[in-house]
Amino acid sequence: MAQLQIALDGDLNSALETLSAVHPYVDIAEVGTPLVFREGMNALRRIREARPQLTLVADLKIMDAGRAEADIAFRAGAEVVTVMAVAADATIAGALESARTRGKRVMVDMMQVAEPRARAMELVELGCDLLCLHTAHDQQAALGSPFTLLAELREALPATGLAIAGGVKLPALTQILPLKPKVIIVGAAITAAADPRASAKQFHERIRAYGNA
Repeated sequence: MAQLQIALDGDLNSALETLSAVHPYVDIAEVGTPLVFREGMNALRRIREARPQLTLVADLKIMDAGRAEADIAFRAGAEVVTVMAVAADATIAGALESARTRGKRVMVDMMQVAEPRARAMELVELGCDLLCLHTAHDQQAALGSPFTLLAELREALPATGLAIAGGVKLPALTQILPLKPKVIIVGAAITAAADPRASAKQFHERIRAYGNA
């Protein structure tokens, strides 16, 4: 069954307030890149203290110094750190070494990859835990969510953990869920909703209903 990950990109106070409302309905809390820019590792530490039961992702989008930067996030309380697929293999391998020594995981962001299928194969060989098909924020209006690419990678890599992110809204679950992603990442459709708790509950119930069908 897919897990629901909430992407928290605002300030720390709003992130904590949102989590207080939605935590019964989400499996994973992501400290998004804008929140990391605003608050640094303090955001990870505060959210870890407030919601110790949630898996915590640090969306650092690492491009260099893979081991050193992953170490920083893991020490601050993250279970998962993100690395860019366009980074050098040595950078990704460094982040993986940090994760393996700590019992943690690495999610690779596939944004801006020219040949996604070929790169995905390489990343699996490197030992990456999750591949995230991510439509960049600045391209969402033009491109939408990458359902076609998700389907292609699911067919090519049936046992690989896949995640999808970037403008995911509730109606999109009809297309996403049959492709069996491991993680569905939702940001503004929950955090900017008039009632974030009700929105998170809708996502949660739709995912659970499909998983139990």
